[in-house]
Parts: sequence; structure tokens; C-alpha cells
Amino acid sequence: MFLWTDLIELVRHPFSALGVIDARRRVADGLLALGLSVTLPAAIAELAALGPFRPPANLGSLPALTAQGADIYARWVYMHRFVIPVFGIAVSLVLWIAAAGLIHVIARVLGGRGSFAGLVKLLGYAALVGLVALPVALADALLKLHGNAKAELSVGQLAGLLGVAIFLWQNALLVIATRQHYAISTERAIAAVIGPIGAVLILTLALIILAITLAIIAQQPA
Repeated sequence: MFLWTDLIELVRHPFSALGVIDARRRVADGLLALGLSVTLPAAIAELAALGPFRPPANLGSLPALTAQGADIYARWVYMHRFVIPVFGIAVSLVLWIAAAGLIHVIARVLGGRGSFAGLVKLLGYAALVGLVALPVALADALLKLHGNAKAELSVGQLAGLLGVAIFLWQNALLVIATRQHYAISTERAIAAVIGPIGAVLILTLALIILAITLAIIAQQPA
């Protein structure tokens, strides 16, 4: 129950909430928060996967090669719709821990005195903030099940905007957490966080592009 209380406090009073979490919560609590932050969205994605296949809209307005690639990718995603969320859990955990490792190394190089375990605890709670978007994701999944394409588009756009806002808030929390945990300046905390997060974003984008490319190649006739 304290996880949900901490989540509310992270939204309402992030500075004091991170201080309480750093001082009173265990590393296991942070790992539990991290686990929930990646498994609950995956469970919602599995629910959405029960919906029927619908090809991408407006393919006719796209260039032939682009339309073909979009259709092939959409079909590939649908074929693997139950497996992708499971892989997403593993990839997300690896990326979060990798980001924590890079932030820890940079913060220590910049004169910080905190521990890696303590940072992982705080990072888990920063990841937990992502669950704020869970109700919107659930609504989107239910609309997919019922095949309400118009409402699904609107909710999907809302989910995208909310996702961007949460991502920015998580990064702000990581900066605050790094500053407090390692006792360094805000400028150094920003430097410690932005570099690793940028590297993780680039790696994630590269993996997405690779997956799309492989899916298109796999669907080409021999």
C-alpha cells in the first residue's frame, strides 16, 4: 500500500517524497516499484492484444513502398502481439538498470558520494510514476477489444501526449534524486542524467528501427 502513497507524493511533493524514499525505503521496495512499472503496462498490452487485426489507416495516401512497409510491420506486430509485451518487460528492465549504472558512474566522477543500490531504489520509484498513464492505457485496450476505431484514435493520441509528459517528469525526478542522493549540484545532476537517458533513447530507437527492418525483410518473397 505504501507504494501507492509514495506514488501520489511523488506527483504532489516530489522533493520531500524523494527524501523520504531515500531515507526510509529499502532497495527491495524500489525494485518492486520498478517491477510493477514494467509488468502492469505489459499486462494491459496483453489485454489489448485480444482485439482484432486492423490495418493501418490511410495506406492509400502513402507512397507504395511506405504503405507496403507500414502494412507488413502492422501484420508482424499483430502476429507477435502476445510475445512483444513479454520482451518489453525484459528490455525495459535492462534499459532502466543500464541507465542507473551510467548515472551512478557519471555522478561519482562528478564528485558524488551516493551508492548504486540507493540510486536503483530511487530510479524504481521514478519509473513507478509511469503508472499514472495506466487508466488511459486500459481505456485504449478496451476500445481495441470493441473495435471502436474513432474513439481509439482519440484515446491513443491522449496516451501519446501523456506518455511524453510522464517521460519528462520521470527525468526531472531522476535529476532531483541524483542531486539529493549524491549531494551534487543541480547542474552536475542534470549532466549525470541527460547523457545516459539520451544514450538509452538512441539505443531504443535503433532497436525499433532494426525490428521494423527485420520484419519487412522477413515478409519479402524469396
